[in-house]
Amino acid sequence: MPTNHAWLLAAARHLRPGAAVPAVEIAKDLGEAWAQVAALFHLSAAELASGVAQTAGLEVGSMSLFRPGDGSALSERMCRQTGLLPLWQDATTMCVALSDPQPIQELSRQLAFAAGRPVRFVVLPPDDIDTGLTRLFADGAAGVADRPKFIDLQAGDAHHEGSSTPRLFRAIFQAALDRRASDVHIHPFVGGGAIRFRVDGLLRRIATVPMHTLEALSRFLKANAGLENTPLKPQDGRLRLRSGQREIDVRLSILPAYDGDRIVCRLLDQGRNFSLQQGHFSSADQLTLRRFAAHSSGIVLLTGPTGSGKTSTLYALLSELNCVEVNIMTIENPVEYVLPGISQIQVNDKQGLSFAETLRSVLRQDPDIVLVGEIRDAETARVAGQAALTGHLVLSTLHTNDALGTLPRLQDLGLDPGTVADALVGVVSQRLVRRLCFACRCAVQLPLTGDEADFQRITGELPAYRPVGCPQCEFSGYRGQLPVIEHLEMTPALRQAVRAGRSDFSQSAELLKDCHRSIAASAKDWIVSGETTPSEVQRVLSMKFWTDLAAMHSKVLGSLSLGLRQDQLGEARLTILMLSADIHLAEQLRGSMAFDLVRVADENAAADHMARHGNVIALVIDTASLDDKPSAWLQRLRAKLAWSGLPALFIARQGDDDLRTTLQQFHASVLDASELNAQSLAQALSHLLKGGPQ
Repeated sequence: MPTNHAWLLAAARHLRPGAAVPAVEIAKDLGEAWAQVAALFHLSAAELASGVAQTAGLEVGSMSLFRPGDGSALSERMCRQTGLLPLWQDATTMCVALSDPQPIQELSRQLAFAAGRPVRFVVLPPDDIDTGLTRLFADGAAGVADRPKFIDLQAGDAHHEGSSTPRLFRAIFQAALDRRASDVHIHPFVGGGAIRFRVDGLLRRIATVPMHTLEALSRFLKANAGLENTPLKPQDGRLRLRSGQREIDVRLSILPAYDGDRIVCRLLDQGRNFSLQQGHFSSADQLTLRRFAAHSSGIVLLTGPTGSGKTSTLYALLSELNCVEVNIMTIENPVEYVLPGISQIQVNDKQGLSFAETLRSVLRQDPDIVLVGEIRDAETARVAGQAALTGHLVLSTLHTNDALGTLPRLQDLGLDPGTVADALVGVVSQRLVRRLCFACRCAVQLPLTGDEADFQRITGELPAYRPVGCPQCEFSGYRGQLPVIEHLEMTPALRQAVRAGRSDFSQSAELLKDCHRSIAASAKDWIVSGETTPSEVQRVLSMKFWTDLAAMHSKVLGSLSLGLRQDQLGEARLTILMLSADIHLAEQLRGSMAFDLVRVADENAAADHMARHGNVIALVIDTASLDDKPSAWLQRLRAKLAWSGLPALFIARQGDDDLRTTLQQFHASVLDASELNAQSLAQALSHLLKGGPQ
């Protein structure tokens, strides 16, 4: 691939003849060069393609004409090495798109021979060509198996020379795996896009990207998942990743929003081992779960919200029950993890294959244990109840707020009290709380925080540790998650009460004392043993934790200090970060906009703040902080802060003529200090956050 991109600059100048552009080194990579030149001249990729076509005497291509079903007379290797995309062909002509028209004479003879017909060239941006190549050659192999190809996150760039998007994709998802993320969120954000990882149940923003990068990522994901490149409808798909010896399935959900696609990617590590011990259940909770699963027949239910670990717990139980003497079958939607030695069936509602219908078929396969992904309708509940009464152990999930709510919920689904009493073995309601980081946690000491004081007042015991924050836990104070569970076990007395028609047992302490343990009791054990904190349990369970804790200790709840730590609020409050030594300026401007304003004195403090907090959305940089030559100062700022991808607004002081000239050459957003007030700053930031020029 040629690295001299003077032709690309010439094409941009053809469209913007009077543009003042600084003398900068253009990237060697063609895709990066297109993005860089388009940004320098304030052109869209389509506009730059028009300029390239005009200067080369060609036409602009259109992806709407792309017909991957036509196949290609050109090999994948040739297309990728030369950066060509066969758009369409008929009996007399093949239309081929390219981004670099320089080698067109040589290519014309070569391609005409390979295609056996004349070739017509058109111009498309590199991202469009890369997306088309992915669709073309993925479709060609689709008939081999109904499973997407692996994308190797550690592969080189030989097959993607035309675009930087694949490299960015690999960097994002490799970072997600390295940081133990369960989900990757890619979505529009303040005029561009944001990349966020869900780690230990909380979202943390990793980077912001320009809008054209967000659009390129969306196209790349759709192409590799076999989805339509349309912004008009929600789509679900699947990708498969490989990182070294690890294989990861990605469940992809794309939802069109007002300002771009919202993309959520669920990461499922297929090499994961499931066990109760690795799930970090306490010894007492492990015994309870094993006791439930030891029954030869009956229904064991897990309840809890999405993301509370229900599926992982059910898989851990199946892994312990799995042996050659037992026939285990599962009915799921979808099958998330493949369990060796277990028959897993995926339901398909669109084809009429529901949970209830599939369960009937499974019961004819003589199973000993059946996992039903979810009981969500009366028919599935009825068939599951019949299976439990006819000698099968049924494991499933149910949507209720707590374990006690399961009894009325089953009756609401149409099960008669006798079936519920005879079939139900036990119920577990589960949540996940973050685990204290062992590298930085510190022992609780006076003075106590509000939640620590409340915990001691109610229980008479002190929490063992409190969070601090360090690089290992990304300054959150927590690393990993723990399950806290409520369990309800069906005893003879409880069965008799249910059979008699009772369903509400929330006020029946005497009846429940030997068969029910609250989730607050489970959480308390983890707090006292130093694994988590009252504030973290409060974040997950809210007021239920304190009311159950008070009831358990026969205490009056009283008033509580319900303040949450800043790290628990996540990105609830967006922040502008101001780099300035002028304390009075920051005080004058604070409160003038809908965001918090945090001041730091220099770029080192700014970089440290952004590493610890994920809620910064823009930078305000006071040029009075200049302590070096303008070029050296800007270079240092870029090295420290540019990685964040955040939009920046410079406040220029009188006498900063050289710096002001440099900033204008780079099309930076500049506000004159003489015009600075709360209103002008708010207006400038509003324009910047909506994607105005920087």
